[in-house]
Amino acid sequence: MSDLKVPAPPADAADADYRLDAPGEIMNWLRELLQSQARLQLSTPAGEAIHTVLRALDTPRGMLTMEAPRAGDTLAPVLASDELVATAYLDRIKLQFDLSGLVAIRGDGAEVLRAPVPLRLYRFQRRQAYRVASAGQLYPALKLADADLPRIRVVNVSAGGVALHWPAHVVPVPQAGQEITGTLELEREVSFATLLRVQHLTQGEQGAPHQAGCAFVSLAPTAARALQVFIDQAQKRERLMRRSS
Repeated sequence: MSDLKVPAPPADAADADYRLDAPGEIMNWLRELLQSQARLQLSTPAGEAIHTVLRALDTPRGMLTMEAPRAGDTLAPVLASDELVATAYLDRIKLQFDLSGLVAIRGDGAEVLRAPVPLRLYRFQRRQAYRVASAGQLYPALKLADADLPRIRVVNVSAGGVALHWPAHVVPVPQAGQEITGTLELEREVSFATLLRVQHLTQGEQGAPHQAGCAFVSLAPTAARALQVFIDQAQKRERLMRRSS
């Protein structure tokens, strides 16, 4: 996961899909890093880098405390750099933010690194194929544009598309390449209009429903945001369950 090149921020057109500016959201992700003790890589534009972990969050003062690297690591050029990018990974989520004002101080008998909490954080889905499995029969579901047709159960959903439990005996089976319009209902109060394209179709045995793998053709920014939040929450629940077990 180490990469000494500083990744460029996303293009302006897609920037809003990845950027977090709300202080509360930023602090929530920093707490995730603190609790998981995920490794942070601090990189300069010249390619110098060190690895560290978060040790404390001073919310009232808006400061981060990080572990200082071991003796012999290239700390001096990192401290001297005017530009630093911090990169960390939480399961399938990549977090990235600019770090300014990094200093090394001595506290409690050991050297630590301190810097202000970032004003902006970028969050990337590391794997577009990560799928949130359906937890029940009612949601998620696809409500087709034709009001006379029943809701189609969603088997799983990802940032790239959905898998549908298609009842062939009730609704005509679509063909690969066919586009489907409808409303994707992620939860009782979270839904949005979408256009899907059927990528592949798996036939069920002995009259069982088919499974249609569909890709999102287009999503409004608000819909993409709702989808990302839904996936983030599912991943957070998954991490909490793994910790508790």
